[in-house]
Amino acid sequence: MLKGKTVVLAVTGSIAAYKIASLASALKKLHADVHVLMTKNAENFINPITFETLTGNKCLIDTFDRNFQYNVEHVALAKKADVVMVAPASANVIGKIAHG
Repeated sequence: MLKGKTVVLAVTGSIAAYKIASLASALKKLHADVHVLMTKNAENFINPITFETLTGNKCLIDTFDRNFQYNVEHVALAKKADVVMVAPASANVIGKIAHG
């Protein structure tokens, strides 16, 4: 159903962050190419290695990490993505989105 589609999951620092692991797994089972971006605060709730194991892709945490295929990985993923989901959306992130 999702074969050939790229899904980017943006995981924020919320107590519900651990629940996104099952979502990533379910999307992968539907043959989606799943990539995960995490905020630093999300690391307090779930380890990025969990997402790397489930998706087969490196989890992006640091915007300036240069150990990636593209020069600016987060920009390349945005261009490649068919769907971007922010989940869980912490109050902090919702406020930042609302105010630009």
